[in-house]
Amino acid sequence: MRDLIVVGRPNSGKTMFTLNFASYIGSKSVDITFRSYDDLITCRHFSVEEARRELCSNTLHKTKTLQSLVLKIAIGKTAVNFRLTDTCGIGEKIHNEVAVRRGMAQTLSLMRCADFILHIIDLSYISKEYLNGSSTIDHEIYNYGVIRNSYIILANKTDIPFAKDNLTKLSCIFPKATIIPISALLSQGLKEVKSCVARNI
Repeated sequence: MRDLIVVGRPNSGKTMFTLNFASYIGSKSVDITFRSYDDLITCRHFSVEEARRELCSNTLHKTKTLQSLVLKIAIGKTAVNFRLTDTCGIGEKIHNEVAVRRGMAQTLSLMRCADFILHIIDLSYISKEYLNGSSTIDHEIYNYGVIRNSYIILANKTDIPFAKDNLTKLSCIFPKATIIPISALLSQGLKEVKSCVARNI
């Protein structure tokens, strides 16, 4: 079974994307496996709506551990299972909370062995400072991903007013990546994501 990982900055929309993508490909409920830094594993069953209410938040670092879902996608006449793992958001600075630092370490560790990386970038985050910086965490993920050749960028929050301009800027910053514009909140752009996932599992 192929392992796909969702990575990005805190509050970029990783958990919302993961749950709404599961819903988009036909899951009405999800069994989520939570794996802590010290390998404590717990499993919980949610409806997708319950999972959104409990796991999604505007609070930074709501997700502190790996959250994995085994999903099924139709490819031709067959259905293929794959694992999609939501992760702790990562940033440039060393966080002052131990649980967050451990969650970031988990994310980086899993990136090295995942079969495919879905890198979510928040279009509302594209500022002058971001454009002028060449050592942001998004640049680091991009540089690693394009070398791996098993990587896409999901440009999230296309529903914001200045998304189109920022999407153009994003394409200039990360020219070697396939970029799919999405709104995780509104489930827009997921048809293209589904086609990409189907090609890579």
